[in-house]
Amino acid sequence: MAGTPTLHTHLCNATPPWSALLVVPRETSASALVKTPPGFAVRTIQGKKCRTPSTLFSEFARALDFPDYFGHNWDALEECLVDFEWLPAKGYILLIHDADAVLPEDEEEYETLLEILSDAGEAWSKGQTAEGRRAPFHVCLTVTEQNKVKRTHWHVKEFSPTEPATPKTKPSLKRAPKRSKK
Repeated sequence: MAGTPTLHTHLCNATPPWSALLVVPRETSASALVKTPPGFAVRTIQGKKCRTPSTLFSEFARALDFPDYFGHNWDALEECLVDFEWLPAKGYILLIHDADAVLPEDEEEYETLLEILSDAGEAWSKGQTAEGRRAPFHVCLTVTEQNKVKRTHWHVKEFSPTEPATPKTKPSLKRAPKRSKK
């Protein structure tokens, strides 16, 4: 059985999960922990600027340099996330810093965001993009251990920001030889 993939390995592949929680040590930048694969576009989104859907749309538009026609709504966000014509790259990584501040007062809107990010990752993995090409697309929701508790449910898989020293595997199931009864 293979060990748990590292974050870097996961980001290089067009495989789910498309969004992951990355708990970073205090005073450490997620950008410093995420090793950018060659040819990938990495964009940073400031979670503190995403407290409402309106401010979230503006921050995504700024970070990803969305075209002027971006409509600042959920449908337009989903459309732009699968059409990076203006941002050619081998793959895409979005780092959402201070993820605990993203839509903190509206769990339903937060779940809508996660659904759109998941749909975008799936579209990129299947070549269902505007250009019809496949590429890795991943989102790292970054948060400190201290701020992780600010959201009860993250609804995403958590990855370690560091490469494991040894792969995490289940203990061996080999049995000790049976002792004879005498």
